[in-house]
Amino acid sequence: MPVSASAFAFLATLLASQDPVPRTPAARGTVFTVAIGGDLSLARGIAERAAREDWDRVLSPLAETLSGADARIVNLESATGPCLGAGTVQHPRLCGDAGALARLARAGVTAVTVANNHALDAGESNLARAVEGLRKEEVDVLGANALRTGRPVAEALGPITVVAANLSLSAWPPGASVSIPTADEIAAVVRTAHRKNARKPVLVILHGGREMDSVPSSFERSYSQAAVEAGAAAVVFHGSHVAHGLETIAGVPVHFGLGNLLFDQRDPKAVYGQILLLRFRPGVPAEVIETRCVESTTGCRCAGQVGTTDR
Repeated sequence: MPVSASAFAFLATLLASQDPVPRTPAARGTVFTVAIGGDLSLARGIAERAAREDWDRVLSPLAETLSGADARIVNLESATGPCLGAGTVQHPRLCGDAGALARLARAGVTAVTVANNHALDAGESNLARAVEGLRKEEVDVLGANALRTGRPVAEALGPITVVAANLSLSAWPPGASVSIPTADEIAAVVRTAHRKNARKPVLVILHGGREMDSVPSSFERSYSQAAVEAGAAAVVFHGSHVAHGLETIAGVPVHFGLGNLLFDQRDPKAVYGQILLLRFRPGVPAEVIETRCVESTTGCRCAGQVGTTDR
């Protein structure tokens, strides 16, 4: 199915018409804290559970899981509305209920990234409706331009800048026709933002990594290195559906994979994800506050903490 120019034009107009002032709360003084969760699906088993219970009950654990930060970001890795096709077992389409979007805001989510390989599974028009619906709920939407064109842009989130991009090829149109940005292209966006205001921290969020592989590859490392060298204050990956490690490159925190936040995958490696809490200050790399363990079939915090640090 070809990409609909009219639908993409509608989305571009919608994004351009939004108030440029971000809805995420302003920082307290010069400090801004961010909680970042991994992949969240509103489709398949999660949607079935919501039909038995309700969306508020299914999503309510996220409020505590993501608590304690000025901004709370999740990767919305499902479209909303009817899927364009059935997909396959190996390459499913993930499509959920648009009515769940309002419940994300009630669960404390202040921003979502849509730069991933499933956000176009219900088509461009439904993506535009989702963006509009989220913004009506005062939830910032990050990465929509990167999703529809393959070209990431710098986006304001409170006092920081976010560069979000998708590095995972979509299996189905229209997403399958969108190119994957190179490490150099992402670095160029980061470098430009950093040059405009070297004191404004840049958070890079990338969706990519080999699915179910618990070890980051040279692919992820090359993108991380390029972003850090360009001036990123932090780099965070999701997309492999399993939790990877937290490292530093030249003093900059790099998380190679948060895994799942709320998903219906049954593979034991995908059961536990992580939440990363970061503290941003002007002109310096982000500080890691802590990482939290999340039980991804429920979105609840685990009993244990993974790699915690003092606040």
